Amino acid sequence: MKIFVIGILFVVFQLSAQAQYEGSATASLGMGHGYTALSQSVMSNAFKNTGKATSKASNADYLYLGFSHFRDFEALLFNKVLANNKNTDKGKLRSFLTGTRTMYHFDSRAQKLGLKSNYLSDILAIGIAWNWEMYHQVSADKTKVINLRNSIRSNMSKNEVQSKLAKMSESDRRNWILSFMYNNSMLAYQIKQNGKTSTINKQQLAKTAALAGVPDISRVSLK
Repeated sequence: MKIFVIGILFVVFQLSAQAQYEGSATASLGMGHGYTALSQSVMSNAFKNTGKATSKASNADYLYLGFSHFRDFEALLFNKVLANNKNTDKGKLRSFLTGTRTMYHFDSRAQKLGLKSNYLSDILAIGIAWNWEMYHQVSADKTKVINLRNSIRSNMSKNEVQSKLAKMSESDRRNWILSFMYNNSMLAYQIKQNGKTSTINKQQLAKTAALAGVPDISRVSLK
């Protein structure tokens, strides 16, 4: 099973306006059903089974992410957006991708929560918590985010998930998690530019969470 990158909420650039999201611009970089199945397995009952979770990470959970990986992934997004719309303002597109500060935000959030940005389970918990905070416009409880991470780790140790991860190359796993990270950081940057979380933003946050295996971010709690 060859798996690449998750569906991205692409940005649409107008020559006379700032970059903004457009729901109809959602496109896939080829992840397809493989990503959906993996996400559902990793996040299965993650919000319900925190009391039975483990803090021990499996070997498959570790993934090194350096500056070059973020740079290369932004180049991938840049080229994909241009391929879909050759009239895209390249300067604004580069500025938008750089402005998301994805690596910085996940690293700083990891430090604040006492988590690590080189484990898939930690990154997923950080991103879901960030998504939840943007959607509900309140801060997540640190202990509940750590419990969510532990629950994700428990799921990742299951044979079903281990088998799916084993079929992915390191590059595939990296692109998968970077897609998840950029989905959230691009939305966060757009919300910051707008100065508020709009109804459309909330729909996009919910869709991003659903792609990551959380069917309804409005009905779960991290408070």
